[in-house]
Amino acid sequence: MLTKVAAGLAVFTALVHLVVGGADALSPMLEAELPPAASGAMHACWHIVSAFLIWSGVVFWYGKESSFHFGLLWIASAIVFISVGIYQAGVQGIIANPQWTLLLPTGVLALLDRRKR
Repeated sequence: MLTKVAAGLAVFTALVHLVVGGADALSPMLEAELPPAASGAMHACWHIVSAFLIWSGVVFWYGKESSFHFGLLWIASAIVFISVGIYQAGVQGIIANPQWTLLLPTGVLALLDRRKR
């Protein structure tokens, strides 16, 4: 049951990533005068993250063993956003980059579902 909730959160996160993040992060990065290697790598990473978020919804929905491992990746991603935010700007950094607020609970739900079995 908890992985179904995680699946819903994953799909919601993917939509926020694509719509809000596209305007806030992707567009300004593509408009910046970066070397092609840097902008190309970041653009590719954007689409890789999009695919990961969408695929996570599928993995969580079916709730198999891999949902545990995907949950760990979501938690690790949250830790990265928290760490980078604090490193860059202290508490203000984790407010400016709130992605962790969806990544962390989604990953925790996936892990908790495994404990129920």
